Amino acid sequence: MNFNNLKRRTFFWIEKLQISKNERIAFTVLLVVLAVIFSLSLFVQKTYNFSQERYNEITAEFEKRSALIKQQEKEQEQKYNPTLTVTDSQTTDNEEPVVQLEQEEVKASTGKININTATSADLQSLKGIGEVYARRIIEYRVQNGGFDSIDELVNVKGIGEKRLENIRPYITLEDSTKTPH
Repeated sequence: MNFNNLKRRTFFWIEKLQISKNERIAFTVLLVVLAVIFSLSLFVQKTYNFSQERYNEITAEFEKRSALIKQQEKEQEQKYNPTLTVTDSQTTDNEEPVVQLEQEEVKASTGKININTATSADLQSLKGIGEVYARRIIEYRVQNGGFDSIDELVNVKGIGEKRLENIRPYITLEDSTKTPH
């Protein structure tokens, strides 16, 4: 088969497709462009600018942030999962050791703050209670011998029903003479 015969068969095949001359030109141009792009991609080598210094900086920042997150997780764990302490001084040979929780650990284990024994810092950890409100709560508690009910908090200046409802899930009312179980 010679070149003229191939050219002729191609021409008739294109005629059978019934495409216009403009469409044939557009198709041919598209094929040429694709061939050029493919050829260039074979010869062009992609290079990456890799800098060990920059990589080390990014790694150091990652390690720093990871350590900070682990520290925050550890603080959260300590806050909400207290460690039990065993006191040997209260045990005898026949008795089991007495397990005690410190007041701060009781707060963390129940997730609630006892408003009859809470410090100013404890009260300030509640949403919507700042230094002034904490001081007012403590002053009211001292003047009235403690709170008899949680609803009594509305008697503290500045604490209304809405603020009380916001902090109610996070507070408890326990007699300060009771020992934690």
